[in-house]
Amino acid sequence: MALGQYHLFLVMSAALLLLNGVSVTAAPEGEILGGWTPIKNVNDLHVQYLGKYAVTAHIQKGTTLKFKRVISGKTQLVNGINYRLVIEALNGDNMGKYQAVVYEKIKLDSFKRLLE
Repeated sequence: MALGQYHLFLVMSAALLLLNGVSVTAAPEGEILGGWTPIKNVNDLHVQYLGKYAVTAHIQKGTTLKFKRVISGKTQLVNGINYRLVIEALNGDNMGKYQAVVYEKIKLDSFKRLLE
């Protein structure tokens, strides 16, 4: 089966299952569904954004942390993605390492269906 046909098959299979009310999440190659996988590039803008989000959400609980950067992390594929992040942040004058777990729901923003 050619690569293009394979991708079309996966999209069509997932679309059919979703249309039948069944939720499907495929694990990327090398990941175990439900297992934790190291984040290859913690400097990715999205990963850094999630770290900043975690600190901002924590500040709303009355702390004075100031986000510096995500230094490491892992992802877990569930019905969405859990990010377990190790974050450097300032607490007053003290730099510390903090762990946060952020859940991100996967949404299908656009849906395409081949009719013929």
